[in-house]
Amino acid sequence: MTQFYLIRHGETLWNRQRRLQGSQNSPLTEAGLAQAEALSRELATLEFDAIYASPLERARITAEIINQPHGLPLQLDDGLKERAFGVLEGCHREEQAELWQALSLRFSQNRVDVPGFEPADQLQSRALDALQRIHLAHPQGRVAIVSHGEWLRSVGNAQAGHPAWSDKTELQGNASFITLTWPIG
Repeated sequence: MTQFYLIRHGETLWNRQRRLQGSQNSPLTEAGLAQAEALSRELATLEFDAIYASPLERARITAEIINQPHGLPLQLDDGLKERAFGVLEGCHREEQAELWQALSLRFSQNRVDVPGFEPADQLQSRALDALQRIHLAHPQGRVAIVSHGEWLRSVGNAQAGHPAWSDKTELQGNASFITLTWPIG
């Protein structure tokens, strides 16, 4: 069994502005950097076998800060990237209202007619494949993973037996973690 510490990156400028980020980068705010530093102190006494992160800047920088007391090689994995939101990336709700309405349907169905939008079942499959791959590399290990809100929600939905597109799993807060023993169930 692998013990995962699933971590969401620190607050970004677009989190604060309530913009969708997806595969786009937005810098960590001063608060986001402070959140990552506080989480680093909280996790400093744990012995991790590995630390993985999404290669997107907000997750990578959060992971680098968390890794400071551990000094492990940081391993970047594309399977940990955030869900792609297509043409909605960088937008507020007030912008492209018809596309935001389509986005809201992601919680009641898996098909969303937004160009470039990654369906929930594809995100969940990618997330679970990444966890399985990391588990196989560290079958009895304790592993920190720094990723993103929707990625983490997809894992939570799988763990709880909810549909991939469900909103029953709450969005994890910035620079917070949950633990997950793998394989699930």
